[in-house]
Amino acid sequence: MPQRDLERYTLGDDGLIAETVGSWAVEKLKLVTDYVYISGAPRKGFLGTGAAYIDPFCGAGRSLIRGTKTFIDGSPVAAFKRSLQSPGRFTSIAISDGDEELLAAATKRLTVLDAPVRAFGGTASESMPKIVRSLDRYGLHLAFLDPYSLGALSFDLFEELAKLKNIDVIAHVSVSDLQRNADRYTDKAYEQFDRFAPGWRSKVKVDTNQAAFRAAILQYWSEKVTALGLPQAKHRELIRGGKGQRLYWLILLSRHQLAHKFWAKVSSAARSPMFDGI
Repeated sequence: MPQRDLERYTLGDDGLIAETVGSWAVEKLKLVTDYVYISGAPRKGFLGTGAAYIDPFCGAGRSLIRGTKTFIDGSPVAAFKRSLQSPGRFTSIAISDGDEELLAAATKRLTVLDAPVRAFGGTASESMPKIVRSLDRYGLHLAFLDPYSLGALSFDLFEELAKLKNIDVIAHVSVSDLQRNADRYTDKAYEQFDRFAPGWRSKVKVDTNQAAFRAAILQYWSEKVTALGLPQAKHRELIRGGKGQRLYWLILLSRHQLAHKFWAKVSSAARSPMFDGI
């Protein structure tokens, strides 16, 4: 493994590169894989047209929980394994990552499992149009968008995914990034908000308190994804860090009500359904 930041990467228990993650990643993956399992029955009816799992921030496919010796599967590996336990497995696993070594490691780990993996090089924005074009738009697909920052969750990803008729999207929206960097991101020298929510500058007032500004940005983004035909499920799951700090929301987007019902069953109804208090 080339020289890397040892705070972020390590050698996996299978000899391939692995990423170090916080313990909260377990909660995130449980919610994603629970959704994979519960959505297996309708997926079974789409095996002819295709039922893909899409992960454009796939990482290495294996992680070490920081401060422990415990390794866990990364999102594409965990999702594929869980689909095998459900009534309907995925017919393809479409992955990409801007880091070639991470993508190669995830591809190898999935190949060992005989997963129908298709790797697409490049960043999420570069690979997503290729992924969408490779799929039957009438299949039943699930995308997991798990970026490293708010700016990486660029709106073009949703625009591409919305071209698919039957698509469920689980998106990681970083609360901590929004809280830490809202002041800086409003500067025209920074493009994070522009990528996340294009056109926000003409719709959202910046001369207001930080809480109101953050809520307005998220509301504007919510309206834009809904306009694409991807309304949000009622419950948004808040993932917290080891000290209780707010890290990010996991949000389901889908035009199909059955997907919303599934999400309500696997997510926590006790969480606030609104982007409040951030």
